[in-house]
Amino acid sequence: MKKILNTMLITSLFLIVLSFNQRVLADTNSLPKVTYQSQVENIGWQNNVEQEQTSGTMGQALRDESFKINLLNAPSDAQIQYEAHVQNIGWMNAVSGSNIAGTVGQSLRLEAIKISLINMPEYSVQYRAYIQNIGWQDWTNDGEVAGTVGQGLRLEAFQVRIVKKPNSQAVVLNKTLDNLFVGNTDKLTAIISPKNAVIQNINWTSSNPAVASVDNAGKVTAISEGDVTITATTADGGKTASCNYTVTSVTNVSSVSLNKSSEALNVGQTDNLSANILPTNATNKAVRWTSSNNSIVSVDNITGKITAVSAGEASVTATTIDGNKTGVCNIEVKSTENDGVSVSYSANVDSRGWQNSVSDGEISGTVNESLNTHGFKIELLNAPEGAGIAYSTKAANSGWTYLVRDGKESNVDEPYANIEAITVSLLNMPGYHVEYQAQIQNIGWQTWVSDGQIAGTLDKGLRLEALRIRIVKNFDVQYKAQFESTGWTNTSASDGAVIDTSGQAFKMEALKVNLQNAPSGARVEYQAHVENVGWMDPVYDGAAAGMEGQGLRIEALKMKLINAPNFSIRYQVDIQGIGWTNWVSNDEIAGTTGVGLRIQGIRAEVYFDNGTDKSMATTPSENPTAALLTSTNYKLSEYLRSSANIQETNQTAIKLHGGVNSNNCVYFSSTALRSVGINVPTDMCNTGVYTNFLASLGWSKQLDRDFLTPGSICFTYDGDYTCPTHTYVFLDWVNPDDHTLAYIADNQSSSVHIRSLVETEQFDPFVYFMHE
Repeated sequence: MKKILNTMLITSLFLIVLSFNQRVLADTNSLPKVTYQSQVENIGWQNNVEQEQTSGTMGQALRDESFKINLLNAPSDAQIQYEAHVQNIGWMNAVSGSNIAGTVGQSLRLEAIKISLINMPEYSVQYRAYIQNIGWQDWTNDGEVAGTVGQGLRLEAFQVRIVKKPNSQAVVLNKTLDNLFVGNTDKLTAIISPKNAVIQNINWTSSNPAVASVDNAGKVTAISEGDVTITATTADGGKTASCNYTVTSVTNVSSVSLNKSSEALNVGQTDNLSANILPTNATNKAVRWTSSNNSIVSVDNITGKITAVSAGEASVTATTIDGNKTGVCNIEVKSTENDGVSVSYSANVDSRGWQNSVSDGEISGTVNESLNTHGFKIELLNAPEGAGIAYSTKAANSGWTYLVRDGKESNVDEPYANIEAITVSLLNMPGYHVEYQAQIQNIGWQTWVSDGQIAGTLDKGLRLEALRIRIVKNFDVQYKAQFESTGWTNTSASDGAVIDTSGQAFKMEALKVNLQNAPSGARVEYQAHVENVGWMDPVYDGAAAGMEGQGLRIEALKMKLINAPNFSIRYQVDIQGIGWTNWVSNDEIAGTTGVGLRIQGIRAEVYFDNGTDKSMATTPSENPTAALLTSTNYKLSEYLRSSANIQETNQTAIKLHGGVNSNNCVYFSSTALRSVGINVPTDMCNTGVYTNFLASLGWSKQLDRDFLTPGSICFTYDGDYTCPTHTYVFLDWVNPDDHTLAYIADNQSSSVHIRSLVETEQFDPFVYFMHE
């Protein structure tokens, strides 16, 4: 009997264990999980793996090119979403449901991935990547980046797992102690660990709501004086963290004064102003600094440091944050620039006669006294030999006086007529400009004008009451670039000169820009948009913009001048497949973003900005249409920039012509077109037939060579022929301003070469061109 009982007991235990194991197995099989697979260089699609297994390869130097992920045992509305960062493309759109992320058949590496769960709040997706030269990275969670961006490293393998989110283990606040004034607020932030805890909710409480209250978002409001503790408690486990506040009353500012009420500076000098706040125990002593004219005096809005920028007068004001109380310092800036060149001038004022001469931005005439001026005398001091200054005034109800110069009286024929306008110009002083500003009845000070522009009003009966004049010296911008395969250009260019790689169209990888002979304090700021990186931080005054020596192209640029009033910088770039853009200026974008096109040439110049339009053309679109990247023109110009491709095309053309080395221009051009996907018959050899064939494809015929774009097919006449005698492919202009020399490719050279488009008696180098 005992033996039978033992047998029954053992059998029962076995059945219990078996039942338990079956339940565990069933529960495991019902847990959410992922399966995933990689498409690998030289291998193709691998088999599916699941939950923390490796997809891809390790140690074989093979790139993952795309991947798919599938979510199993999940709620019906749940999804797993994933996206790929791909070589030369960047982040692609997110996909889900076993769709492909990445590319297939394009030989482009995966560089990074992001994976997220949707409608599964109690679970996290965790994943890690195996990266070229790095190995396995740490696990990341829920939409974070695994891999690298902007480093050109391939992702070779990855692992994914679904895990249940844990309960919160601890909570900390962004601060534990602080002071508040009655009526003020503060924001507390609670950080729960682990960061993927299933419940992230916080309950906020105040130990004394009469002293300070707190809302559900952690916003603390001080109500009355006293001490109070604000506590954050996790909603799922009672973990707590606290911040202690001391609340005090506010003492308001009653007045502010500056350490000086007036000051004289030379251009380029600096000083530090300070504010004296009363009462001394005021709660908030902060002030905000402003200048009435930043082109004359600039000021740091926090520290009160002032910089004299150009000759003239301006006021600097300190305004208290509490109560908007103000203190003012009046600043006079005198010029010591311009190699000692100065301007002296005086006004003939109603009832007072000729005033004493003033100079370099000082006021001649009267302000707020309602007095007419009857004439001016202006002359240069310390000017170069032969230089001079000429001026003319206009009297009310009369015309312009004769032009006088160098200290002579204007309006000498009508010495009592009331002046309403004036023009001033420099003579024989290249590199300098004259600026002047008029004080006008009922208007006040007008904006500065320059170099023969009218200051004042015409036929409105308004008197010109005062005048300020100053001389401004020009300066230059210099720039040099680093190109792939060639390195930094040997010398810097300036004054709008082109720097590129002579038709080879290498990508620009870095740029340095600086100013020459600039006013004191003037700077140039410039910024590069770089392949796989995007906009980088601005740099200044000769520093390298871009990724020097990293093999990454610059795709767009921005430039601007700092502390250079009345001057601007303009620039234009040569873009892959587009050619030279229009001029842009003052922090506008030159180039493209998001379409993978390199900058392959640049030029820039500083110009005196007297308010007229210097752009010379409309600003180009930041991003050309996507159609450009697939156009025949684009592909043809890119193909023929390679000397190896030109040589191979020439060899094919000679074979098609039965081994003949001459008169192969159509063979050459049509062979190049076939190389980029246009099915031109191999027996195409006549320019007229070639023109008609291209027209049958929908290509348009253009006559104006100023509209040539890279990849256009050009046709020429020689002598009295009635049919075009030569064809070549236009690649770009040597000089974007002078459309006489072009970079081209044809059967007459083994590489890109320069062709003159200047017409001669017996030779017309350009008649028409055709493009898609």
